[in-house]
Amino acid sequence: MTAEAYEITFRQRAERKRTVGVFLFIATGGIWLWLAYQLFAPFSLGSSSTRTCASRVFYDEGDSGKRSYADAEGDRCAAARDSADLLGMLVVSLPLAAVGVFQYTSGTVSLALRRHTEELAVLRALPKR
Repeated sequence: MTAEAYEITFRQRAERKRTVGVFLFIATGGIWLWLAYQLFAPFSLGSSSTRTCASRVFYDEGDSGKRSYADAEGDRCAAARDSADLLGMLVVSLPLAAVGVFQYTSGTVSLALRRHTEELAVLRALPKR
């Protein structure tokens, strides 16, 4: 393999790492947006039901001092948007974010160091004054 071919392969591999990192960021962002919607948006139970439930975050505790979401909105609303499911999706998204950060950073640093090495080679090739 020639030096030019190796250089092209190295740069393609680094760009591919950055691209994978960006796509993992996008997937993680999509999961986080979905989780935010699940937490903040009010919803209804089924298509034929007229029962609407407040969001998991913004619900009215009322005058009776009901402290939990299940007490304030009812067990059916609490079961429809179970906080354990939401927490599970958050836990799944964290490794995606970590791998995305690693891939993007690795590709970016590889390309930056390669550019730095090229600039040093050019500067060393210049005649000394």
